[in-house]
Amino acid sequence: MAYMALYRKWRPDNFANLVGQDHVSHTLANAIKSGRIGHAYLFSGPRGTGKTSTAKILAKALNCEKGPTTEPCNECPACQRINSGNSMDVFEIDAASNRGIDEIRDLRETVKFAPVNGRFKVYIIDEVHMLTTEAFNALLKTLEEPPEHVVFIMATTEVHKVPATIQSRCQRYDFKRITVDDILVRLKTVVNDMGIKAEDEALRMIAVKAEGGMRDALSLLDQCIALSDQSLTMERVQQLLGLVGKEWLDKLVDALQTKNTSDVLSMVNELIASGKDLQQVLGELGMHFRGLMIFKAAGLVDGVDYYTPESENIKKQAAGFTQEQIVWIIRRIHEAVGEMKWSPQPRIAVEAALLEICQWESAQKGNFASDGASANNQEKSVDDGRIAQLEAKLAKVMGMLRNGATVSAANKPAGGRPAGAPSKAQTIQPMARPVAVNVTEDGMALWQQTLAELKNTGKNQVLACIQNCTFMGMNDTQFIIGTPPGVIKGLIERVYRKNVEEAFGAVSGLSLQMVCQEMAARPEPKPPVENIQEDVPPPTDDDFGISELDDVEKQRLDTAMEVFGDGLVHPEDLPE
Repeated sequence: MAYMALYRKWRPDNFANLVGQDHVSHTLANAIKSGRIGHAYLFSGPRGTGKTSTAKILAKALNCEKGPTTEPCNECPACQRINSGNSMDVFEIDAASNRGIDEIRDLRETVKFAPVNGRFKVYIIDEVHMLTTEAFNALLKTLEEPPEHVVFIMATTEVHKVPATIQSRCQRYDFKRITVDDILVRLKTVVNDMGIKAEDEALRMIAVKAEGGMRDALSLLDQCIALSDQSLTMERVQQLLGLVGKEWLDKLVDALQTKNTSDVLSMVNELIASGKDLQQVLGELGMHFRGLMIFKAAGLVDGVDYYTPESENIKKQAAGFTQEQIVWIIRRIHEAVGEMKWSPQPRIAVEAALLEICQWESAQKGNFASDGASANNQEKSVDDGRIAQLEAKLAKVMGMLRNGATVSAANKPAGGRPAGAPSKAQTIQPMARPVAVNVTEDGMALWQQTLAELKNTGKNQVLACIQNCTFMGMNDTQFIIGTPPGVIKGLIERVYRKNVEEAFGAVSGLSLQMVCQEMAARPEPKPPVENIQEDVPPPTDDDFGISELDDVEKQRLDTAMEVFGDGLVHPEDLPE
């Protein structure tokens, strides 16, 4: 007979042999005893924790000739057919390869028929989360109201991918990871049955490496026994699994604690020469410090795996570090694991991390006192250069603004009335209160550059919206544009504000806020009169009747000019 793998040979055949899932086995056993057998079950949990094995046990418990029973005999023809996979009433479906709607339609047709030999037809759907959306939808009605002789058992490692409509129609059981102690007991039973001598430390190392999966533990044990010559030692297990081992970890931790950098580098070189995986090395080192961290926080706690069973050794090593240091070391090890994935020389990342741990005093100052200070120092020179450029641009613009403000103040006497002739009405007239700004040639040039920037960056919609706007000036915090009447102003302010401000900032190097003022459309100015004498004196207050106003009326006029501007309009320029 061909050799049978250990995980198949030692698969649980009844609820009593189900390791580490007492909450599931007890609940199902009570349901069978009371006759409250559900029509659909959903088993979820990590790989190798007994989901499919429990499904087969439940199928045997329902169809055993002595059943329904909580203890299937495994001797009757029904149990033997299920164990061998030849039962006509138990169907194992791999949803990973039968995930389409056609397969589910075939299933819906077969559930109508009565069982051939047993009491129930049991459908075990493994990796059910791999079904397509259409397949899940096709299964819904059958899953909700199946025939009385049908039981569905679905297993998955990713229950979050199973639709809520499916989960609500099932009794859900969550399988947990099996503890190291439970796996260790099972491994001892296996090696004793096989007549193999095995060290407890070797079996514990396999149990830890399995990470909570009984199937993984039995597979690793099967692999180790093949090279053990009827004896299983810790050295053989370390060699076969690529583990560095407890002895090496103890030496490395001692070297890190004493800051012996030469020993640390020599040990890394030995590991590389012996073919060890550096990522595995850091993983084991992180687990070792994790045990020290837990011991420092809570001491020896029952049920907690400390990665090393020697309590005296844990106490000795934990005394050499503070809790803060251990947490920082674990974080640095995890960073090194991430660096190895992208480094062309993973060895350098490992050596740098271990040497930094040896010098944890200076490293901790950089991390706890001023985290990221070294990076900030490296970027400081670059930031200083950028700030200097921005300051130079700002000084230039501020100088232009001051010059413009001086000219405006010189042409405007106290009281707010113009010193010279009142200006003609322009094409557009502001309707809102103007902001104190200055219109300069440089400002107009910046606005034209802003329009060009929008065009070059492909923001054609923004350009089409603002190209009919008028640049009205800028100060040290704002730049103002006049918009045509209608919805344009609201569109620019609510939708395109960010685009315009970014484009203006890109060409000016400044961070200014955009202010929109709606402009009332005015008729085109009349053509200028030819042969105007340049020596014609400008109009005075008397020409506009201002001198005939009393003091109260002049005060009101001054206030109006402050609010609406000092550009007086000729009556003939007003719209009809």
